Amino acid sequence: MRMTRKEFMSSAAAFAVSPMLADGGRKIKTPLMLDTKRMAIHDGPGIRTTFFVKGCPLRCIWCHNPESLSSKPQWARFQHLCRKCAKCTMDEATCPTRALKLYGKPMSMDDIVAKALEDKAFYDESGGGVTLSGGEPLLFWEWAVELFRKFKVAGLHTCMDTSLYAPPAAIEALLPYVDMWLPDYKAKNDALHKKFTKVSNRIIKKNLERLVAAKAKIEVRCLSVPNCTDGADLAARHRYLNSIGIPESAIVDLKYYDYARSKYLALGMKDTMP
Repeated sequence: MRMTRKEFMSSAAAFAVSPMLADGGRKIKTPLMLDTKRMAIHDGPGIRTTFFVKGCPLRCIWCHNPESLSSKPQWARFQHLCRKCAKCTMDEATCPTRALKLYGKPMSMDDIVAKALEDKAFYDESGGGVTLSGGEPLLFWEWAVELFRKFKVAGLHTCMDTSLYAPPAAIEALLPYVDMWLPDYKAKNDALHKKFTKVSNRIIKKNLERLVAAKAKIEVRCLSVPNCTDGADLAARHRYLNSIGIPESAIVDLKYYDYARSKYLALGMKDTMP
């Protein structure tokens, strides 16, 4: 029997707040999933499958995935596709122009692992694997630990795409299961970091230093946003990363694009992109 839009939204919201239980009965936050990208080639080595969780504690003004900020399900209506039908289907699957999209759907760990294993032959051939991205995966770090354990049991290479804005316990718990870390380093100047992301970078720097101390494999991404974090701050980020033992070969500078404006409009969110 097919669920109505209201019933689906209620069930998805319930899934988002319905926790798993850790050893001893302690509750674990479980995310909704945003998307699955197969045959990814920029999310770690080789050919990969990337899973995106919904929910992020940062509020970067340049965020190109505004649908990932809230941990709750969200409907988007893309105005350039909408025909303004006399009677809207209010259903992603039956919208005639695909103007409607639901961001945030439940997906079990077993289903995630099964989806990842569909392309294992490509991983084996290319040296690829599976990447967890977001949103911010470490917002759900205890859940991520359990998921990565399952990935490793399945024989998969793992990458974690993260801001590293998380408690030190998250890093310690995940170290045995993450083969490669793909952290963003958004600004060296803490005042700039707070201005543009709404959080301090102190814990991020501590976590970066912990990864280096643990001899973890790292590739740091540095986004350069014109008139925000380009120029002097980008150079300062490189100097800091070099000073803690991260070589230039492990730093990737990313160019800024403002292609996400239609998403802000579709979600009814204020467009904050520079």
